Amino acid sequence: MAQPASSSSPPLHDMGEKASSTPQTSIKSLEDPESGSEAHGTETSMNGALTDLLCGGFLPCIPVVLVSTLLLTLIFYHRVDLDPGWEQLQQIPTSNVSNLGFYNQTRGLVSGGGHAAYYIRFNPSILATIAAWSSKLIPYITGYLMAVVAFFAARRIMDASRDNKPEKLPTPHQMSALIDMLGTINPKSLWNTIVYRWQNDERLVQPIPLAFGALSYIVIITLLIGAADTWFGVTVRPENVELLTRISTPVHTYGRDLNSSMCGANIFEQRPCPSNPQSSCSYPCSIADWNITAGGGVLLKEGIKGAQQAAEALLGNSDVNLIQNTSYVANQQDYNAQQYYFLSDVNIGKSLDFLGNTTAVTTQCEVVTQNCQVNSSSEAFSCPGYSSPSFTYSGEVGVDPSDATAPGNMSSVGIQFFKDAALQNPIGFGSQTTELFSAQNPVHFLTWSKGFPPIDPTSQTFAEMTDGKFLQVDEAGDNVFILNCSTTIYKTVYAWVNGSILQDNQKYGFYPEVAPDTYGAIFTAPFAIDAALGHMALQNAAALAAYVPNPQGLADKFANQFSYAAVALTAGIMSPQTSILEQSRNNTELLTRVPLVPLYFLISLKALFALSSIVLVVLAATLTGPSEAQEVKARLTVDGLAAGLFEPRHHQEKPVKQVTMLYGEHRPEAQAGPSKVGMKQAPAGGWVWVASGAVQKAWKATGEGNGMEHVMDNHHATASGKEGAEGKDHEVLKRIM
Repeated sequence: MAQPASSSSPPLHDMGEKASSTPQTSIKSLEDPESGSEAHGTETSMNGALTDLLCGGFLPCIPVVLVSTLLLTLIFYHRVDLDPGWEQLQQIPTSNVSNLGFYNQTRGLVSGGGHAAYYIRFNPSILATIAAWSSKLIPYITGYLMAVVAFFAARRIMDASRDNKPEKLPTPHQMSALIDMLGTINPKSLWNTIVYRWQNDERLVQPIPLAFGALSYIVIITLLIGAADTWFGVTVRPENVELLTRISTPVHTYGRDLNSSMCGANIFEQRPCPSNPQSSCSYPCSIADWNITAGGGVLLKEGIKGAQQAAEALLGNSDVNLIQNTSYVANQQDYNAQQYYFLSDVNIGKSLDFLGNTTAVTTQCEVVTQNCQVNSSSEAFSCPGYSSPSFTYSGEVGVDPSDATAPGNMSSVGIQFFKDAALQNPIGFGSQTTELFSAQNPVHFLTWSKGFPPIDPTSQTFAEMTDGKFLQVDEAGDNVFILNCSTTIYKTVYAWVNGSILQDNQKYGFYPEVAPDTYGAIFTAPFAIDAALGHMALQNAAALAAYVPNPQGLADKFANQFSYAAVALTAGIMSPQTSILEQSRNNTELLTRVPLVPLYFLISLKALFALSSIVLVVLAATLTGPSEAQEVKARLTVDGLAAGLFEPRHHQEKPVKQVTMLYGEHRPEAQAGPSKVGMKQAPAGGWVWVASGAVQKAWKATGEGNGMEHVMDNHHATASGKEGAEGKDHEVLKRIM
């Protein structure tokens, strides 16, 4: 195995002299007088330094810059400046949300190029083809960069040779690797160098690491540019784009708010109390009253104001109003989303985005049957802080409980509102009270159900409900349950985008604020007076919830149905409101989507490639002395190596303007025909280089059985010191040996 070069390595022998008995011979400089006066003092220098520098600097840059400039020009010239719409109505594509996970985000970035993109009116195939031009040209022009790197290699070898430091010079095998890397842009050259270093465990002297690093950089950035071109071509694609148009003056009435003619400055109206006409009670604007003649007298009746619209909204067949719901997390640390129900317009859709206001209701409930006393021998039940005469008691405010209790054999629901969350102070209970409605927000209440579900509760389906006493049986054998609930009313602004509430990562188009306390009375009064629609809505909520076979599911189902009913029963006192913002999306166009990440990644790589070539040329021009280094650089090629092997030394000692002039066949003084080069099998089985002239004569004189060393020795004895053609042939043969 070859040993690493070190400072103890013997000095190089002059290629023109046979090794003498002297132990060490220093490297002879061409400037040494002993080297001959023909080379000394000449002003002739090899051409090509300036050309190589200019080609290395500009040839890699020009196609890259031109293609990149053309690409960006086409993109910005044909770019469609899409109006993103109002900031409050801007939608982020769901493919870009952060909760997709790292794998899905990476996959989306690779396949689609990310969210940010330009949209242009231009053929995507032509655009991708133009972008790929430079990556197709780069492999043909990167050789000029290695020609610039060769200046550094030449300067390194020149300095080490002049300083007589053979330990800083490469071995023959290393020189072969260096010339291979400088002459070809081929990853195989890198691999061969790595294999050499690994197998020989020999330190690579400069400039081999320099050439290896430069070639590695060129290969890697060339591959990256090709990959970026491919990525860009894959992600540039046609896409149907919705064109948004801002509406400066909104005209649609998709919002909802209290009707000022029904619920104006005076939310409450004083009227006689139901069972105590001598006293006055406050009624919210959601309750209407009227006189009717019946039974031989005039009766005062009360009910829901705007009952027609309320009934239609409740039943879902209104031609004006539509009840929507959305899931919203009010507290970011509380991951349990609440359902908010609100009133909107029946005509909303996907063609118009808007920002509107409305009133929303949300309710939370829990089953408390297990905490109450349910007596199978009595109609009454009691919970901490409250007792009810019967499960058929409706909870109607301002009347005697006996007058609001149905027969015990009827399915029924009831409700009781409270002043406090602990449910200790009922509102409107009994005939003597003058405080009928809960003017607070949130509103707390108990609600109960009798007769639902009308099935055998001992079935396996309801095992969890009966085992935990969430569902029990009353005196009449009917299934009963009790809920503790809380309802909150909000004044809300919401963003309706592309057919739904705007819901995107870190942006939610729902902005609820707790409404004034008076809204509590407005929205709960239809249930408190036990109006027909209110009672029907409660009974419907209880019936639907009762079939859920677990306590939390039952409570959530009832809560949502109650919120829905609360919104519906106030629809008659709501009036349409003009939207705050509007933008239309009723126009689409087929555009080319150019994602920004692949585009600027490609441009950045090409800019880096171009900048690297400029920096390399500037460094070479300032650090290597290109005019002088060109002499050695030109010889660090196959031409230089072949001339050094097969041409006489005096051809190489004289400076030439072109490397081809190192060959005798191109010199003006050449008279005979050019030398011929071949290979001959030696007696030991190997093959050696042979040339015409002295080599040919030696073979004829000694025969094929003699080795080349014997030929060299004999020829040296006869031709040493001779001038003319025979002397020149001797020099050539000596180089071959």
